[in-house]
Amino acid sequence: MPNGNLSKETQELLDAYKKAIELEKKYNDTEEDKITVHQVSGKIAFLYEKFRNTIDYKEEHLLRKNAIERILKRRIMTEKTESDVAKFLVYELIRARYLPNKKIPESRIKEIEEIVGKYTFLLNKIPESEDGRSREGVFDWIIGVASCEIEEKIVPHGRENAMVAFTREIVEKKVTLKEDIRITPQERKNLIYAAVLKNLIKSDLSMIRYRLFIMKHSEWVFAPSEETIARLALIINSVTSEIDGVINHTYSDNFSRAVKKNIAYFTTLQDVIDGHIDDIDYVFSHHFHIEDSIKETCVKKYKRAKTKLNRAAMRSITYIFITKVILALIIELPFDKYIVGEVNYFALGVNILFPPLLMALVVLTIKVPSKKNTDLIVTGVKDMIYGKYEGSPFIVKGISSRTSLFARVFKLLYLIVFVISFGGIIFILHKFGFNFISIGLFLFFISVVSYFGIRIRQNTRELLVTQKKEGIVGFAADLFSIPIIQVGHWLSVKMSNINVFVYVMDFIIEAPFKTFVDIFEEWIYYIKEEKDKIE
Repeated sequence: MPNGNLSKETQELLDAYKKAIELEKKYNDTEEDKITVHQVSGKIAFLYEKFRNTIDYKEEHLLRKNAIERILKRRIMTEKTESDVAKFLVYELIRARYLPNKKIPESRIKEIEEIVGKYTFLLNKIPESEDGRSREGVFDWIIGVASCEIEEKIVPHGRENAMVAFTREIVEKKVTLKEDIRITPQERKNLIYAAVLKNLIKSDLSMIRYRLFIMKHSEWVFAPSEETIARLALIINSVTSEIDGVINHTYSDNFSRAVKKNIAYFTTLQDVIDGHIDDIDYVFSHHFHIEDSIKETCVKKYKRAKTKLNRAAMRSITYIFITKVILALIIELPFDKYIVGEVNYFALGVNILFPPLLMALVVLTIKVPSKKNTDLIVTGVKDMIYGKYEGSPFIVKGISSRTSLFARVFKLLYLIVFVISFGGIIFILHKFGFNFISIGLFLFFISVVSYFGIRIRQNTRELLVTQKKEGIVGFAADLFSIPIIQVGHWLSVKMSNINVFVYVMDFIIEAPFKTFVDIFEEWIYYIKEEKDKIE
């Protein structure tokens, strides 16, 4: 089956990839001076960033974008000009090793300055409401979007954008809606796009907002005039509401689940192309070459997923352990010593050691996908690249409609399972002499660990296209663990919003610390200049 049988979408994907690769090679390859930071100050900043990321658990691919957002918020508040904001932002990113040292051309600062100026002008043009909260309410929304645009300017996303476009086109052809779903064609397109972003490139809320924003307002990325920005500022609340309406749509999760079940085909194709950048045309010249490449890629993906899973597990175990030790020292230990009058070292030890051990157990029980799974991926990817879209539709199911009687019965049954799950744990802990503080902390961490475990396992599950067989034991485990996982999900959301340790780092420690690093680096270069004068 020769190359000529590739679908139009596949050929466009390969062409876009080739252009993106050429751009990446030339992007920072200029004759101009490169930005340089001193190794000592860079080491200090890097260690700080590693520690901060340990106590604020986020997905690895989001770390740089989140750092940009964090730095941008602080620098916009403290610097007088957009030029200073851009300069210090780039320098901080290089020191923290989110960008390579001595590789970024100085012209990149000017480009980021233009982006910062565009967003600050937008913020300043937003009219205040009568209660004075309009601009404040949209500030975080706009800064999040700005951080995404800045990251795309710093690091080219050509390959990623090409794969998103391809996946979006294929999903639009493959998606089949159940009869009970009533949405407009535009809503369907928007929901598919958001689902692809969420599952293919693991976009967070800010990244999805940014992509939807530039899709609806393409003029924004092409140096909009002040009049254009001012007009947008007047309707910013309706703009943000419309975009968030897509993200929070009634059927948003339904579309996301349909895409997630089939995402392995797209990520595998992406890895095939990335792994054969120098011989793309050869690999796609015949279906035999493609089959061999897909199988080879699957083996590598399974191994890489295991490595990534272990790394994510270590990060989460470290995060949980440090957080637990801190809470034990400031809450559990003082309560036992001064209120109860006696320290229960058994309960203290269990609370510190059990959550990391549980996380380690979760990792050890994850299995590598089977050969059958690889064979299904081979068939699915080949169907995609040769334009066979008619089989195996991506079915988007509607919302289950149950009678009020059944809904109440199911809620009652779920409540009973919830009580049994947590009640059983509380009963056992009480028998071992745990007081209510120790029990509360144990429940808190077992819930969070269970949720983190599910998130980490998801990296492996997204490689699966085979149907998982459910036995009685598995069903019972799911039945009684779901309440715990749901509580963990709720707690993790709340923790990200009220993480006291992160608040202390960001608002009390980080600003003066980064100022110290700035001054320290200037001092190092001053000493170097004085030394050069002597020599």
